Amino acid sequence: MRIALALAVLVVLAAPARAGRDIRYAIVIGNNAPPTTGTTERLQPLRYADDDAARYYQLFSRLGEAHLLAVLDAQTQRRYMGLAARAVPPTAQNLRDVVAELAWKMAADRTRGDRPILYFAFSGHGSRDANGDAFLALQDAALTQRALYEDVLGKLPAVFEHVIIDACNAGGVVGVRGGGFFTREKQATTTAATADDMRPILDATPLTRYPHVGVIIATTLGQEAHEWSEIEGGVFTHELLSALAGAADVNGDRSVEYSEVQAFVASANRDIKDPRAIPQVIAQPPASNRSAVLVAISAMSRVRLVTGDPSKLGRFYIELDNGERFLDAHLATQSVTIALPAESAAYLRATHGEAWLPVRPHTTIAELRITPGAVASRGSIDAEYRDALFASAYGRSYYQGYVDSVGALGVQFGEAAVRREVTPRGPSKAPALLSATLAGAGLTSAIVFGVLAGNDKHDYETTNLQREAEEARGRFERDVALSVGSGVVAVGAAVLSYYLWPRGEARVTANATGDTYSLGVGVSF
Repeated sequence: MRIALALAVLVVLAAPARAGRDIRYAIVIGNNAPPTTGTTERLQPLRYADDDAARYYQLFSRLGEAHLLAVLDAQTQRRYMGLAARAVPPTAQNLRDVVAELAWKMAADRTRGDRPILYFAFSGHGSRDANGDAFLALQDAALTQRALYEDVLGKLPAVFEHVIIDACNAGGVVGVRGGGFFTREKQATTTAATADDMRPILDATPLTRYPHVGVIIATTLGQEAHEWSEIEGGVFTHELLSALAGAADVNGDRSVEYSEVQAFVASANRDIKDPRAIPQVIAQPPASNRSAVLVAISAMSRVRLVTGDPSKLGRFYIELDNGERFLDAHLATQSVTIALPAESAAYLRATHGEAWLPVRPHTTIAELRITPGAVASRGSIDAEYRDALFASAYGRSYYQGYVDSVGALGVQFGEAAVRREVTPRGPSKAPALLSATLAGAGLTSAIVFGVLAGNDKHDYETTNLQREAEEARGRFERDVALSVGSGVVAVGAAVLSYYLWPRGEARVTANATGDTYSLGVGVSF
């Protein structure tokens, strides 16, 4: 009985504690069709909402489990082979089914101590009903503000929910529109909104009841749809996806926050003169953590990295082998990390030439061979986007000036933002961790059997009965042997774990300058 108890104690003590993980989910909706009911507006079908949804789906599926609600047209299906089979129509019932499934999975995550995170992305039409209430157009129903919060966001027990919407009247659906906040929109101007501007509006919206919800929305003037044939998608969605792929990471910590996205998009649109071509963008991080990370490059799977100094490239874009214009940027930063799909060949096209990006885990910008461009512009492109989009460089100076002007909480630079990276060498950690676990179990076993041996000795010394004394002496000898043997195993396993633990070289990057220093270290983590 005592041996069984001792073994049970060993099992409990030897079991390694598992820290909670971030588990990411996404609901992506794309709908080209205008609303069929509930509005008096006569809206034309969109061309690229399904393409936007496909790109959001690809990004979020590299971060976790993603669900796509869209009907992909023939061209989109050819570009994203096999994706149509994983998509379902953007109907109200399909949305309810996905929410119910994710609610169950998130509850299980919470029970295990994990942290579920939701991305909700919508690209399509927004409109207003006869009462003036804004809604997003599903295929067969209207997704109103109340339905968004109560039937979708409020039913999911996520730690954070990141809501991304590119649609007319998006602000009305999310709840960041009203009062005098958008009066300047009537004059067709874009003026950065400060925190003081937004606070009275946000305090009267559902966001105050959902402090874990952050929003990034783009709305339009009147019924203008900001789609551009050159990128075959929505302008705002393309800018946002470029930012989230790593281009907006101004301090080089390989994480993209809300303020970085907002400044990156503002920089991209800075030189556009025609107000009809400029998306009205609002980025509002979760109130519970205004430094919440939108995307961490380290959390992505099935990606390859392009790193280095992009400041000499000027305005550039990256195109995948399937023709998708993956990213546009004009960066003044000295260090960038861009995550590309691992399986796709890609080409970088800059002002002075182009370069092939090899299909391998890591490529540096310095090693690229830039040759004179051979690809001419395709088709008729709106001159405003062609000449002005991404004309201004995005870097630390622009970012800090922008953040100061809007009163946002900015990212840290210099010492506070130093990133420590380790390149493992030698064997993996698994054998070392197994040996360390065995060492811990052996040590615990030695202690347990040592205590039992002490009790056996006490029983031997205090009994006057020969039979009980002999039994106590036998237990004592057995427990001493087990204690010593367990101690030997613990020492041996600890030594083995030390020698099996992978050594590494720590690359410490000071993000303010981009300088890299190599430090020899004994272990990696």
